[in-house]
Amino acid sequence: MNINQLIDIQKQFDSKHRGKFDWAQKIDDENIATLEYLLLCLVGEFGEATNLVKKVLRGDYSLNDIKPQLSEEIADIFIYVLKLAYQLDIDIEKQFLEKVDKNKRRFLNFEMKEKDM
Repeated sequence: MNINQLIDIQKQFDSKHRGKFDWAQKIDDENIATLEYLLLCLVGEFGEATNLVKKVLRGDYSLNDIKPQLSEEIADIFIYVLKLAYQLDIDIEKQFLEKVDKNKRRFLNFEMKEKDM
């Protein structure tokens, strides 16, 4: 399955669910509040993931203990990234590949040589 197929699955899900606004609507200057809301949701999911890691760091749980919940939070984060990509009409696959290429050039001096691996 590729990224566009995952986006299609998310679009289908969104088109069948409604809240106070259309979860599948394209985001533009006329409904910028939708972008703000989705970004707040994304930050909230990051917060939930971070809270789990905090509990590992302070010794309440092991990483293995919280991994199922952390996996779910990471999936939630991914869902919001997919939503933002399609609702803002961003080709996320293209953007990812361009960013990796840019990072290769940017971090060239930090690249490990084969003898270091």
